[in-house]
Order: sequence, then C-alpha cells, then structure tokens
Amino acid sequence: MSLRKTVDRLISSVERLDREFNFYFTGRERVPPLRSLEKLKREITLLMQSGEESKNSAERYLVQSFIQKFTSYRTKWERGVKDIEEGRAVPGRNFFGGLGNISKDFSNLSQQEKDNEAFRTASVIDEAARKYVEMNKKHSGKTVSKDAVSKMLEKRIDDIRKKVGERFKFKVFIEDGKVKIKPEKE
Repeated sequence: MSLRKTVDRLISSVERLDREFNFYFTGRERVPPLRSLEKLKREITLLMQSGEESKNSAERYLVQSFIQKFTSYRTKWERGVKDIEEGRAVPGRNFFGGLGNISKDFSNLSQQEKDNEAFRTASVIDEAARKYVEMNKKHSGKTVSKDAVSKMLEKRIDDIRKKVGERFKFKVFIEDGKVKIKPEKE
C-alpha cells in the first residue's frame, strides 16, 4: 500500500478515535478507548519507519505532517484521561471547556487534512507530471514515465521552495519544440 493511502486510512482512524475519546470525555462512554489508541500508535510507528525509508520527499513531508497532527491529538487524549483518572476533571458536558468547544464537524477532517501542505505539494507534483507526460506524447510522440518525472520534481522541491517560496505551482509548456516544466509562485 502506498504511503498516501496509508496516511488517508490513518486519518480516518484518527477521526474515529477522536470521536470515541470525545464520547468518553463528555460522559457518553464509561471507558476510554485506550486499546484503540495503542493499536493506532503501533500503526503510526510502522508509518514513521516507512516514511523515513522513503526516497520521496513529498511522502516524507506528508508523513511528518500527519505525525505532528496525530501527536497533538494524542497529547489531548492522554492529558484528558490522566486528568479524569487523577480526579482533576470529571467527564461531562463541560469537559475541555464545554461540549461546544470540542464538538466539530468530523466529516470534514479528511478534507482538511488533504488541504494540508503535504497533500497539496504531492498533488501539484502529480498534476505537473501528468501534464508533462501527456504533452510529451502528444507533441513529440515520446512516452515518458510519470514516476520518473515525479521523482525529478521531488528532488528539486527544496530548491524550488527557496526560489519561489512555500506555495508554488508548475507551469507545463512547450518551448523550442520541447516540453518544459517551470515552477511559479502561487
């Protein structure tokens, strides 16, 4: 399974687990979902290892961004459980400042994650590679590997960010009979 698909699957798992913890914190459930948390931690440890081994900088960035987000959720969950266990808090509507403050639209979390910079960068690279392959085939008759184009762009990500900034896009165009890719500030 690709790292992107794994991260998408784990985002859904974090959504479910956050709902389960919020049910516990608001008193709807009597037992915190600690087994599910431990299982998710094991899966994320494996993801971290895969991310470190990946040669794709966009995938490494995606994994790092996801792990940072998971860490903030995990900290919130573990702190809440500890506060309840040590008697500093009581599950109920006012936990974490009230139900209104912790309740949110969980159905949009995956889309919010996909808007994350890592997903955006990966999709910008994929789109540029797709256009490059398509234009090359159409104008020169040559077949180019989309993966090879993506890898070439990923290797240049740091230089591109230095040149045009964090938010960028690629312009794919034909010049002197050749298909070219140029980064532009978004």
